[in-house]
Amino acid sequence: MRSAIVVGGRRGLGREVAEQLEQSGWSVLRTGRSQSDVRSPDGRPRDYKSLELRDDDSVERLAQDRAAGGKGLDLLVISAGGAVLGDMTELDPATFLAMLDEHVVGTYRLVRQFRSQLAAAHGHVIVILSRMGSRPRPHGYGYGTAKAASGFLAQCLAIELKPEGIRLNCVSPGAMDTDMFRTAFPDRDPATALDTGDVARTVIALTTPEFHNLSGAVIDIPRPR
Repeated sequence: MRSAIVVGGRRGLGREVAEQLEQSGWSVLRTGRSQSDVRSPDGRPRDYKSLELRDDDSVERLAQDRAAGGKGLDLLVISAGGAVLGDMTELDPATFLAMLDEHVVGTYRLVRQFRSQLAAAHGHVIVILSRMGSRPRPHGYGYGTAKAASGFLAQCLAIELKPEGIRLNCVSPGAMDTDMFRTAFPDRDPATALDTGDVARTVIALTTPEFHNLSGAVIDIPRPR
């Protein structure tokens, strides 16, 4: 059975990716900030661990716990990180820095800690970006910059890890109908946003044999018009 870790698998796109992987027969470990358990719609517990991406020790503990099983890791999906939107009068430097730490350095922490496990399985890393990272706008200073930097980082990592048999790709969707979207844009019609299930199917497609040679790609998914 192929194994996956979905970082940010408690809610939003991460939850949808985790569900679709499980339906396809994968063994999935979900992570998130919350300490509470995660259950399926019928009440069954899911394999879940709390994780703080801005904490070196938290990421290292997760990797060590996973390594104790003695298996490689087939897939690492990084779909986590909050968004604080606002112009320069609303976004203070500390909040800006926290988003960079979570999205950019957090991705680096994860890949660095799981490198040996991914190499053992010739595994695959999929980083979830955002089209806000390629479309400058005043309220996207922190989140957009963090996602843009994450994409550059991911492509650098793809080059370094390719000789070890590790693939690394990115999926960059437009606005999705998630709790974060509805909170950030309360006046927007959710029907104008992407469905997380559709985006998750793109993520799952990248794990199929048809794309086994693809690495360093950024798959852009525009929102509906």
